[in-house]
Amino acid sequence: MSGEVETKQASEDLAARKQTVVADMAPLVGRVHAFLAERAAAATSCDAPYDPSVLAQRFGFSERRKGRPEVILGEDVALELGHPSTASMAIVLLSHEPELIHPGRISIVGPDLDEMPKGERHPFAQVVMLAVRPGRTPDPFEVDNTQYLMHRLSGYMVRSVPGRLWVRISRAGRAAGLTLKTLGSALMAAYKNDFEEVEGVEVVFVTSSSDDVNALSQISTEANILAGRHKKLVLGVDGEVECEELNCETCDEKPVCDSLRDIVIKRRSKRP
Repeated sequence: MSGEVETKQASEDLAARKQTVVADMAPLVGRVHAFLAERAAAATSCDAPYDPSVLAQRFGFSERRKGRPEVILGEDVALELGHPSTASMAIVLLSHEPELIHPGRISIVGPDLDEMPKGERHPFAQVVMLAVRPGRTPDPFEVDNTQYLMHRLSGYMVRSVPGRLWVRISRAGRAAGLTLKTLGSALMAAYKNDFEEVEGVEVVFVTSSSDDVNALSQISTEANILAGRHKKLVLGVDGEVECEELNCETCDEKPVCDSLRDIVIKRRSKRP
């Protein structure tokens, strides 16, 4: 009986610790930039080409989450990104080290929407990196919600499941010139409008291959742990990764745990 009580208590303790959010993901931002450097031959970067007023006039962008709900039916689809038949990834990284973020920069690994033949399905990763004012942490649920641009951009519809992003671009949206640069501009405008804590936004899109999208999977897993959203793993205040797995050597998540411990150790060594 005492064993059952101890097990129940351990589960309750773990659940309580899951409320802790370690918001600064600076090392993961660095790894995204390393990913871009490794794929420089297939990548392009630019400053966001549209401000909110142009987005509103040309693409029906709603700055305040009050846009018209839009459903894009199959016969109206020009392109699909992150369809369930291919790879998909959606990541939001927060950092209190603004010098690591390149505000206004949009990077694309692979073709942009206007370079894709109509009717194609492409793998898709969307990485949003936010420079957050020191000492301030925006609501994690709202931060996640903004990345989907729900009802905020004409010709764009997203279906989401945790960690994935399935996007439909309508024929009318494509004809109007909707591109990933447009999406990047809209994401920046949305985050700056929705969160006074956000001082800068950088966006990365990947459409090149499933392998390139999947190369970001460990970053995604670690980001979920640092934000307290992982179902199994929790990063405790002491830097130890905690879970209910009894044997680390047989656990599939061991590489993630080891990487996070290295992150915590390195960040502690920087403290005065």
